[in-house]
Parts: sequence; C-alpha cells; structure tokens
Amino acid sequence: MNKFWILRAGLVLLFSFPVFSQTNGNSDLKTLLNGVVIVRSDIYPDASDPLEFGDQDLSRDVGSGFIIAGNRILTNAHVISESKYLKVKRFNSSKYYNAKVEFIGFDCDLALISVEDEEFFSGVEPLEITEESPSLGSNLLMLGYPEGAENLTLENGLVNRVERLRYSFTGLDYRKVIRVGANILPGYSGGPAIQNGKVAGIIFEVSQIQGNTAYLIPPEVVQHFLKDIQDGQYDGFPFVGFTFQNGNSESVKKYLGVPQNLQGVLVNKVYPNSSFSDVLQTDDFLYKVDEAYLNNEGGLLEFTGRTIVDLIEPGFVGQKLTLYFYRNGKNFKIQAELKKTDSLELYRDRQIRSFLGAGLLFQPVNRALFGKESQRVETALRYHYSYFIQDDLFKFTERDLILTTIFPDPLNSKYLNYRFKILESINGKTPANISEFKDYWKKYSNGTLVLKFRGVGLPLVLDAKTVRTIDLRVRKRFDIKSDESKEGK
Repeated sequence: MNKFWILRAGLVLLFSFPVFSQTNGNSDLKTLLNGVVIVRSDIYPDASDPLEFGDQDLSRDVGSGFIIAGNRILTNAHVISESKYLKVKRFNSSKYYNAKVEFIGFDCDLALISVEDEEFFSGVEPLEITEESPSLGSNLLMLGYPEGAENLTLENGLVNRVERLRYSFTGLDYRKVIRVGANILPGYSGGPAIQNGKVAGIIFEVSQIQGNTAYLIPPEVVQHFLKDIQDGQYDGFPFVGFTFQNGNSESVKKYLGVPQNLQGVLVNKVYPNSSFSDVLQTDDFLYKVDEAYLNNEGGLLEFTGRTIVDLIEPGFVGQKLTLYFYRNGKNFKIQAELKKTDSLELYRDRQIRSFLGAGLLFQPVNRALFGKESQRVETALRYHYSYFIQDDLFKFTERDLILTTIFPDPLNSKYLNYRFKILESINGKTPANISEFKDYWKKYSNGTLVLKFRGVGLPLVLDAKTVRTIDLRVRKRFDIKSDESKEGK
C-alpha cells in the first residue's frame, strides 16, 4: 500500500510570527504572494479513450504553482498530467488565464507551464530557486491553495530530515526528498517552500501514516529539471541501469580474479538499453567510476554517506563517465555515455494508444490502465507488468497488448472472457507493439483472424465477413468517425 498521498488540491490565509520571520517585511511578503498561482486542470471525458468511454462527468485537479524567471510557471507533473484544459490564476485576482504545458518530467514529478497572455505576468517578480537543500532544523514558509478553494494558505514548516524515497507519482523513481513537519493538505502540490526569500523546495506529497508530515522536491532536483530543458526537450534523470551484490567475500573475488584488497560491487543484472548496457555484464566487478572508488556496499570511499547512485543521478543525458572493472580476471577501463533508459518508460507511460477492430479495442499495458481500471485488472497481469523488465520479457515484445474494451455487438458478446488478457499472437505472429498489431490485423482480416491469449485455451477466431459486419454496426452505433487506431508519439 502506498504510504504517501500525492497532493491534489489547501486553507485560508494564515499569519503568525514565524511567517514574517521568513521575509523582510510586508513588501517581500506581497512579492511571494503575487508569485504563487492556483492551477486548475480540467479533464474532459474522451469517447475515443476506452478508459473514459461512457463517463460524461467532468473531473478536475487543483494544485498550486509559482512564477519563475522567463514568464514561466513551475508545478507538479501530477497536477497537470491528464489535463485537457489548463488555466491559472494569481493571488487576489478574479481572472483565470489559459495555460499550456511546455515540459513535463514524470520521473521527478515536475512540470513547466506557460501563459501566452503577457498581462498575467504584469507587475510580478519571479521567485528565485536556491541551489542547495535547506539545513536540518531550519524553518520554511509553505504556500499553496486548498481543495478547490481560492484562498492562498501560508503554513510554517520545520525541516526534520533529508532522505531518498520513492516518488509516488510514478511509483518507481527514487529521488532525494526533504521531510518537513507541517500541517499540509491536498491542494498544496506544486506550491513553493520559502526560506530567506527564495524557493528551497516544492511541495508534492504528504505522509498517510505520519501526522503533520509533508515532503518537498529539493532544489537540486528542480535545478536539474530546469537545466535539462534548456535544449528544448526533457531527457530525464539518468538511471544507474544495473543491480549489484555488495559485501562480496574474498573467495568470490579470488574466483573472479579480482585483487583481494580491492573494494567494489559485483554486477548482478544490467537493464536493456541503459547507460551501461553496452559496457557492463553480469559478474563484472565494478570498483571505480571516474575518480571515485567504491566500497563493498556501493558507497563512495571518498565521500561518507554518498553512493554510486548519488554519483550518477545528478548527471545529464549525454554526459560521459569512465568505468573501471574486472571481468574474468582482466582489468578494464571503458567510457560510457549516460542516456535515457527507454525500458523504464514502460512504467511511466500514461499515453492512450489503442486499436479498434470488430468492436474489440486493444491497448498496450501502461500506468494509465492500472490507474483507471485498477479493480478490474487481474493480479496475474499486474505481476506480469511489474516484472516485465526484471524477467526479461522485453525480449519477446516491447509492450504487452491486452483487450481492454468490447463495444457490444451480437457477434462479439461471447468473447467477454478474453477481456484484460494478454495477447500472445495474431495468426501465429507476436506483434512488437500496437502499430505492428494494426499491420497484422489489416493483413489477415481479409481472411481469418486467429487471436491467442495467455491463460485462455481456445483462440478467438474471426472471419472477414464477421469483422466487416461488426465494424459497420459498432461505428454507427457509437458514432466513431476517427481512424480505428489512436496512437501516441
């Protein structure tokens, strides 16, 4: 069970002595208030989206954000990730302005949005972001908006720990966080934590098990995000890309031909298409990265408390590192380039891509599916999805395809037991992705389609006449005018 709530919605304006101690007076406080905005992200149902089909209610996320240099607004990715219509409003203003997403970082839960109307930024001084995390025991001023309310809230916070935790938005990315003692409620997401007049963190989670405990994205992560997008695209944080075994015995080192007194880690598994997949192999003994020597636990000998992750993660895609390791008794020194780990995008992906044929709608498995249909997706599929990379299932297909929706027709109603099953093959072919599946469907649909699903003994068989009949009736009944596929970029 997730121990953290992503903050999606805040309070009334509160003032106390510690609040004013964070500023140099009323003018500085006014600057802070003017720089914090409310972000409304309206999510309209999309009939071409099988996960929202038939739901005609408008859903809405509400969060916070703040204005930075260059007439830009920073907020959390989870506030705007599914937005169809985005708008923002400044403190003490009655007017909302249309906004659009410029960059989004799922792996760090950050997003940059813009407002075309320059009037929005009139008279506003952008907030400045510090370079380093605040010190333990120091005070912060937290700003944000309530659940759907439009009154800005100020709350005092106390930094009580700096640690690494899993960011709950993706559920897989471990990053540095700042734990703060503060009475923070949903709605603060994207709001700034101020220290000495500058942003020292961005509010993004609250603990479900610890009262008055919130978490901030540290300024180091925010600065990394802002530097990353300077070239016009977001590449993301580099991933170590391998697992390792620590505390290796001298007998293991002897067997591998590693010097007895040399410290380091034994590589267990290298992720496909990761930064070091072309360099490292299983059973390599890694002992040095650039000028930093490793200890037997994966930490750095030169810097107490830092690990190999702390060394690699602050880097940028395209940056080069030199690895020193032993393999089969031989010493190697090889340069590797940090790159985006495409295989991990499987677990971050939320785009809707689908193919509709004979009233059967197929989708690649992604996080959007588990978020919307969590009660209907069986445990076996969840497990398969979670271990797609670890169990080397990527060798067979880029992404599992499943039958998510059956648009009802008398000729396909008998296929309900195939729903939410993993597609194994179409006419004996295993499609690598939804695009290839579409090609196979068109190739074989003039004759007989044979669809095999994992865990189902009998295949689903359709002849050409049945496919054409169902297609015509479903498209007319459900007013489907678009192409049968909806593919993301």
